[in-house]
Amino acid sequence: MTAWPWQLPPALAAPLAVQRIQLELLLEKTGPVRILSPIPFATPLAIVFHLKWASSLPLVWLGLFYAAVLLTYLRRRRLQARGPLQDHELSAVLRGRVRDIFLLGAMWGCAPWLLSAHRSVDGLLLISLFIIGAISLGSAIVSTHRQTIAAFSVPAAAGMVTACLWHGGLVGWVLAFCMALFLAMTLKWTFQQADLLAQSLTVRFEKEDLARRLAQQVELVEHANREKSRFLASASHDLRQPLHAISLFTSVLERARLDADSARTVARLGHSVRVLNQSLDTMLDISRLDAGAVQPRLEPLRVHDLFLALSHTFSGSAQARDLQIRFRAPGDLAVVSDAQLLTRLLGNLIDNAIKYTRCGGVLVAARSGAPAAREGWVCFEVIDTGIGIAAEHQQRVFDEFYQLANPQRDRAHGLGIGLSIVKRLSGLLEHPIALVSAPQRGTRCRVWVRRAAALDAPRAADTGRAPAEQPLPRHVLVIDDEPVGREALALLLSSCGCTVYPAGDLGQARQLLDRHPIEAVVSDFRLPGDGNGLEHLLALRRASPHLRTLLVTGETAPQRIADIKASGVPYLHKPVRAQQLMDALAGAAVAPPAM
Repeated sequence: MTAWPWQLPPALAAPLAVQRIQLELLLEKTGPVRILSPIPFATPLAIVFHLKWASSLPLVWLGLFYAAVLLTYLRRRRLQARGPLQDHELSAVLRGRVRDIFLLGAMWGCAPWLLSAHRSVDGLLLISLFIIGAISLGSAIVSTHRQTIAAFSVPAAAGMVTACLWHGGLVGWVLAFCMALFLAMTLKWTFQQADLLAQSLTVRFEKEDLARRLAQQVELVEHANREKSRFLASASHDLRQPLHAISLFTSVLERARLDADSARTVARLGHSVRVLNQSLDTMLDISRLDAGAVQPRLEPLRVHDLFLALSHTFSGSAQARDLQIRFRAPGDLAVVSDAQLLTRLLGNLIDNAIKYTRCGGVLVAARSGAPAAREGWVCFEVIDTGIGIAAEHQQRVFDEFYQLANPQRDRAHGLGIGLSIVKRLSGLLEHPIALVSAPQRGTRCRVWVRRAAALDAPRAADTGRAPAEQPLPRHVLVIDDEPVGREALALLLSSCGCTVYPAGDLGQARQLLDRHPIEAVVSDFRLPGDGNGLEHLLALRRASPHLRTLLVTGETAPQRIADIKASGVPYLHKPVRAQQLMDALAGAAVAPPAM
């Protein structure tokens, strides 16, 4: 179809859109060839009647017919050259085309009056054949618009009907009736086609408008999600900076000789710092999962090893609440999953069970072939004797910040994000979950994980002691542009017997490296000037392979974390705990990173 200069704007309302397309189709179907096509039929018809009755009226009709065709053609060309139409002009232009088509229909309606002045039966029959053909062809051409169909067909047929009625007689009456019946049937069929087209166009544009608005809403949601992730990442980094310094200063105080009251105060301060850090980590996990920054690495895992790690993590908290916690699984059972993510998923379920169980205990089991298990799957179950969950709340407990029996938002019950993370990890790992619970009867959470072939037990050499860690380096260079963080880190390392050389930027760091026997470098990721701490540490490792390097960062952006991991440089997330820092420095890698 020819592309007209007024193509449909995407945001156009449905009625205007239908009018615009109807006008476009009407102009397309009434092109020059089709407008001029009646001339070869009208010309011989007029000549025949002129020669037979020696009347000038047929020539008058032919001249009027030519004029009507020429006028319609010129108006169409002018409309095409006019350029894009405004929305408010559509109705007027469409009415103008209806008038042009009406003029052509009226010319055919005048044919029986001007061609056959004597109203002979032969003449009327011949003219009726031409008019029937013109109505059939014309109504098909303009069938996209109801008013245009009627504007052409009705005057063309009306002239023939009135001429037959004027002639009278049986033939005249029958011919008039047949012409009227033909007109009625033609209008019915062509109107149905026009209505069907209008309805189809309306539905089409409504769907397009709905799809457009849906796309806009999706874009808004995605933009809001990106902004939320960016805000959480920025807020997390900005909050971790002072929290990192507080954590280090607290560690220094914990190592100092204090009286009993001061020691208790410092211990409470350290606990508060750890709780705040845990909250930041939890919100960060939600942000990273929503942003698609977490990608699972599936591998065969021994359930026994998984349960052993979970037992070490949660036995203490269960004992502190006088609860029993038991782990049960066949010794050779193995699954296919991501070790870290599956541990987090099950750990959140266990942690939630412990928090909401006042007496009794928690059972963590894994079984294959049980009624609850599916073929080829292992069913993990976390069963507690806690307060239970009513049926109307069992779906909402997986929403963020939704907690039962905690209207006062007691921090001991967490933030209400743990099960939300479970839901996201379940979808990410494709591990279906189910929850069965009743108030005061406990809760049973099930997680299905695909089964793997049994794995060999670890060799004796693999289960032996790890190589002894190296002692702490004696001379440590600390690079951090934050004075408080730099001072806190230097104070902690000094309390551990290290000689610390603090630097606020890379220039100072290079000078200190040249002047002192530096054995280890601890650097923040964000540094002033060009480059960052990671790039500087990589350059140092290439130039001095004997140096121990450690990156300390508050970054949470997925791409930056991926870059840090890929570099091979040991790193810690802020806020850093004292023992975590000591362990990292003692075991910091000194080999150059893999290229």
